[in-house]
Amino acid sequence: MADNAPRMSEAHGHTEAMPHHKVNYFLIFGILVVLTIVTVGVAFLNIEKEWIKVILALTIASIKASFVALFFMHLKFESKMIYFIIIVPLTFTVVLICALFPDIVMTAWHGPLHGHMLGRPY
Repeated sequence: MADNAPRMSEAHGHTEAMPHHKVNYFLIFGILVVLTIVTVGVAFLNIEKEWIKVILALTIASIKASFVALFFMHLKFESKMIYFIIIVPLTFTVVLICALFPDIVMTAWHGPLHGHMLGRPY
């Protein structure tokens, strides 16, 4: 028999079944409900500085988004390449935010038109 003859043991178009991961969706839903209640509770806390409330709410929202992405979108069971695909855009986002931060801070301190003339003076 020739070496280039097709092997009968290999079926064309046959794929191996992926293992089904058991996820307790009711538990994840319960965690999301509890975190939503905690977010509403943070809004009613008597915290004087509003930015602390915003940071707490965004932190809880990030945790909830992580649960949704990991379990409902099945990213927890993906290959390791998905982390590279996620980390690179997030890194660029952080770099761009850090690059724009001085402009935002200086505009807030001095006003948008401080010391600048727009157009020609008439």
